[in-house]
Amino acid sequence: MKSKELSPEESLAIITQTIQEAKSQFEEDGLVYMLWGGLVAFAAISQFILLKLGYFSINYYPYFLMPLGFIFTWFYYSKKGNRKSNNHLSEIITTSWLAVSFNIMILGFFLNSLLQTNLIPILMILLGIGIIVSSRVTKSQLFLFSGIIINLSGLLAFLVGGFYHPLIMGVAAFVAIFIPGLILVKRAK
Repeated sequence: MKSKELSPEESLAIITQTIQEAKSQFEEDGLVYMLWGGLVAFAAISQFILLKLGYFSINYYPYFLMPLGFIFTWFYYSKKGNRKSNNHLSEIITTSWLAVSFNIMILGFFLNSLLQTNLIPILMILLGIGIIVSSRVTKSQLFLFSGIIINLSGLLAFLVGGFYHPLIMGVAAFVAIFIPGLILVKRAK
């Protein structure tokens, strides 16, 4: 079977279509970003409030909502139908998010005692990297900005006391995940 030589215009059209397909799968309607931005912001700010009120032994309880977020996300994508990747860019995004999510869950639920006050900054850096990778693959300036905000927030958190890490993460999640998700919902209408 002979393969046809593509003109530069045809090659560019295929590349553009591949990027657009990955971008539309990544951005979709913003609901998942609003869910995760709101969930992380709620859990982190709730942790900060519990710490502020002196409930040190249970301050991490709000994070037990995270598995519910994963369950909702799984049902959401299952209900949308076949989510198999249509191209290599979509596979890169899916694989990078699976790796980032897996590492965040392992660090947060099983290795937190080893990381102690470094846990939240490390989680924010991982989250920022995941968003930056996805944004570069899809050429989304909105999420590139979001990933940079979260990444810098994680790095800056090392410079302040661990007591304020949940507050920093909560604000960063609201500003850099929930609000962009809201913007996507508004664009989709």
